[in-house]
Amino acid sequence: MTDVFLLSKIQLLGLFGINKLIHTKDTRAGLKAMGMGIVFLMLGAEAVFFSYMISAGYAAIGLVELVPAISLLLFSLITLVYTLIHSSTTLFGFSDFDIIMSLPVSKSSVILSRLLTVYLGNVIFGGVVMIPALVVFMNVTGSPVILWLSALLIWLLAPLLPMIVSMFIGVVITAISVRFRHKNLVITLLSLTVTLGTLALSFSIQSMDMDLLADLGLQLGNAIRHLYPPAALVTAALWKRSVLALTGFALLSITASALFVFLLSKVYTNINNALFTQHTRSAYRVTQLYAKTPNKALYRRELKLLTSYPVYLLNTCFGSVMMVGSILLLKVFGSRQISDMLELPGLSDMLQHMAPFFPAIFVTMSSTTAASLNMEGKHRWILNSLPVSTKAVFDSKIMVNLTVLLPAILFSSAILSMTFPFKFITVLMIFITPTVYALFIAVVGLSVNLRFLKYDWKSPQEAVKQSMSVMVTMLIGLAAIAAPVALGLSLPQWNQYITVAATFILAAITVGLYRSLGRFSTKKFLG
Repeated sequence: MTDVFLLSKIQLLGLFGINKLIHTKDTRAGLKAMGMGIVFLMLGAEAVFFSYMISAGYAAIGLVELVPAISLLLFSLITLVYTLIHSSTTLFGFSDFDIIMSLPVSKSSVILSRLLTVYLGNVIFGGVVMIPALVVFMNVTGSPVILWLSALLIWLLAPLLPMIVSMFIGVVITAISVRFRHKNLVITLLSLTVTLGTLALSFSIQSMDMDLLADLGLQLGNAIRHLYPPAALVTAALWKRSVLALTGFALLSITASALFVFLLSKVYTNINNALFTQHTRSAYRVTQLYAKTPNKALYRRELKLLTSYPVYLLNTCFGSVMMVGSILLLKVFGSRQISDMLELPGLSDMLQHMAPFFPAIFVTMSSTTAASLNMEGKHRWILNSLPVSTKAVFDSKIMVNLTVLLPAILFSSAILSMTFPFKFITVLMIFITPTVYALFIAVVGLSVNLRFLKYDWKSPQEAVKQSMSVMVTMLIGLAAIAAPVALGLSLPQWNQYITVAATFILAAITVGLYRSLGRFSTKKFLG
């Protein structure tokens, strides 16, 4: 187990640049880390408050016995999605695979150390949902100290089953993809399909719960226990104080994890070796060579970079997929029905008043440029040695971001414009406003990435999901959406003028930011 803890320690110190932060004397790095920490604390505090209020609401209407099962289900869904996104880059295809496997450690130790890193992330992120709910349950039921210890054990064991299920799906996806020539694209498409399926299941569970709440109590509890049987064990362990149920939940979680590690260790090396193998259709022969202009060559190179890393493509393009899916749901079910399902009165009126900003919300989640410079990594010298201008490099990265966003915007805007009886100016802005936001988020992402560069990553996950530039870009995008929407909802009679004004102001800011990119030289940010 010493090997496992040492390997896990190395990975954890690499997260968010912790090891670099400990040994650096750069005060700016400390300030950046402090800012990122404050952002995470604020998001965590919001999640804790949300979980506490929902649990207190169930307790207030006499359904406190359902709190453990509901919190476990939410915890499991968070773990399932979080692990699925991380599984492909955590277990497979990491850049230091050869170095790690050459160490005098067993394959089981390597796998356990990788799983432990993901497990700790799940315990923390899922804990902000589960712990407040369990605190409400314990206080309302007046539970003894021994039951608090049982709740602590359940929290620590809760991520194991959904994590193993998600990891198993990730292994299957990876095992299937290694047989294809474009394996990374296959991994991305399969992961995206499973992730959307998980979110759809979560949405259906939520809408089902709202219906069942009208009948209260028994039906809701039975539905959750039917959908997720471990919830029945947790409910029995905390509500009925059954030691047998607690023991069964612990054995089920630990046994499933041990079995997964044992089986994966048998094929682990083969799958990783297959991922690093290049497949060709036949022996290469020079037949005809094609010349491209520098701009086209840079664009193709950037597009290939995006599709070469599943975690990069999935995380930066997921907003476009969500945009199309959300607007199709709005068209099929109607705003009234969705408003009732989500229990958000006034959603229909809100969408009609501020319709141009609805697709723009998802646009701000899809900045490929926020991590595009990070993704150059140790190969950035290639770009630095090319006889091209800095402007051409930046333009190619912005164009790839627009390639991801513009088709989704055009399709979604066309569907949205036919969903409500809008005025002509509103229909026009439904197309223009998200397009301006696409240009804005592409330029902002590049500008922020230039100030928060991260080249020393061991896996693409670090460059994309643990990058300050990605977090800052998302926050800027959300702020750019929140300000005009809040103003428009406060002054509904002026919403059209506010939409037009906000769009023109954002366009002017985008032009100014784009011109400021000219101050950077290739050697300055790629050196």
